[in-house]
Amino acid sequence: MDRSAYDKLFELEKRHFWRIGRRHVILDVLERWAPQGPLRILDVGGACSLISQEMTRFGEVTVVEPDLPTAEFAARELGLDVRPGSLPDDLPVEGLFDVVTLFDVLEHIDDEAPAMAAVARLVRPGGLLLVTVPALPILWSDHDVSVHHRRRYTKATLRPVLERAGFRLERLSYHTCLLFPLVFAQRVASRLRGLKAKPEYDVRVPAAPLNQALLTVMEAERRLLRRVDLPIGSSLVAVAFRE
Repeated sequence: MDRSAYDKLFELEKRHFWRIGRRHVILDVLERWAPQGPLRILDVGGACSLISQEMTRFGEVTVVEPDLPTAEFAARELGLDVRPGSLPDDLPVEGLFDVVTLFDVLEHIDDEAPAMAAVARLVRPGGLLLVTVPALPILWSDHDVSVHHRRRYTKATLRPVLERAGFRLERLSYHTCLLFPLVFAQRVASRLRGLKAKPEYDVRVPAAPLNQALLTVMEAERRLLRRVDLPIGSSLVAVAFRE
């Protein structure tokens, strides 16, 4: 990602409505689908996210992070076992894991097949894979460029990536559905202004009343996601098991 993005992510993790809402969704999914603990958990590319720290409630968490300053910061400030490395050929871990997580990782990788093959080798048979990715190519904007996205996914494009690697999908749902009209309008406006040659990461925490109102919508969606898959959204969440 752009260096400016890394420098802002930790603060956003603490306060931004979308990041808080996504963490709550992920923890809900783990509560519902994770095997009985204590678990051995591998979070690939997640040192920017406080979810790595919160997942310690389920067991022992190891984090692999490609950005060295971020890895060092997370190890120091969050007390996590963070190891510099990246998919597919530089994963400094041994043995099999009960749970492997890829939170907004696949969209940064040019060739998903070898990356997913490497992930599959680390998940025990019957183990859980939890994936989130940005959704819908129609939402492509400067934001995607600033964080070095290669693509945005649909259900139809994410499903085969996981299944070809030997995973059985249990759930595949869009996320950030209730706020989709706002996201769509923002991204269209960005495209109408024209893509910048070198866009910077421009996500900011909204004013407190608005931030809280948007978080309330995200929390309502989280409760809805417990019961049904959502038909549209700016993100996808996948729950899959190693066959």
